[in-house]
Amino acid sequence: MTSDVATFAGRKLYDLATAQHDYPAWDGAPRKTILICTHQRSGSTLLGEAIHFAGGLGCPLEYFHGGFRPSLADRWGTPDLGSYTRAVTRFRTDPSGTLSVKIFWRDMVELANELDPTRFPDLADRSPDDTAPETYRGLATLLAPIFPAPTYIHLARRDRLRQAISAVAASESGLWRSIPNVGEQEPRAEPQFDLDRIERLIGYSDYCHGHWDNFFAALGVAPHRVTYEQLAADYQLTVANVLLYLGSDAPPPPVRMRRQATDRNEAVVMRYLRERAARAATVHGDRIMKRNAIS
Repeated sequence: MTSDVATFAGRKLYDLATAQHDYPAWDGAPRKTILICTHQRSGSTLLGEAIHFAGGLGCPLEYFHGGFRPSLADRWGTPDLGSYTRAVTRFRTDPSGTLSVKIFWRDMVELANELDPTRFPDLADRSPDDTAPETYRGLATLLAPIFPAPTYIHLARRDRLRQAISAVAASESGLWRSIPNVGEQEPRAEPQFDLDRIERLIGYSDYCHGHWDNFFAALGVAPHRVTYEQLAADYQLTVANVLLYLGSDAPPPPVRMRRQATDRNEAVVMRYLRERAARAATVHGDRIMKRNAIS
């Protein structure tokens, strides 16, 4: 177990993931769980910070994702899922008894496989259309001890192209958020244009949100739905509505984050649209040539 420091494996830590933001030790299971069900580059950090700094609603982080779990597990000295889950509950349940978690569909699948490797062995390979409602209900039952009494928020981004381009930029540069004086670092690489990768990421976003929609339908729950575009267009109103849904009348807290989208991102959008159109035209032309050759 290491002492709490501002870095882990050479990377500067997000301040909300440090011991400074642990809560006083909580005994027993949380009274309720807030689950922000989302996908990368959808504004989840912005929404999570709003919920946290409003007060009394926990500190939503991706506790069960590879970006946060290793450093937290190292700090808490929890090498396996059981001890790690207990530490998340103990140190991240706020004094009201609320545990807040941001979670991606991939995290749900990986948690299920870690808890019971034989129960859903091919879930990661199933499309939403090929997954039965009973599977989603079984998944919720399996995860219920980790996420008791859940309240669901479904956060999505309508513009999947810009979401994918943002994901490429963040993963290549290593810059997942921009907050003045908080974990600031230099980019580790310049993002490279890759049309096929962008298209795979768009498809993967659709795949994950398809599973989220099916999950909610199978459980018969209606999550509070929020979009990145709503947060960007009217942060105050969107966050106020989320807080009211969660039972808080606190005003939306100030925004710490800086917008990361740049002119370069828009240039990549235009390049993608041009190259995708050129590819489609080439494919169409090849089909016409083949038809003519056959006739």
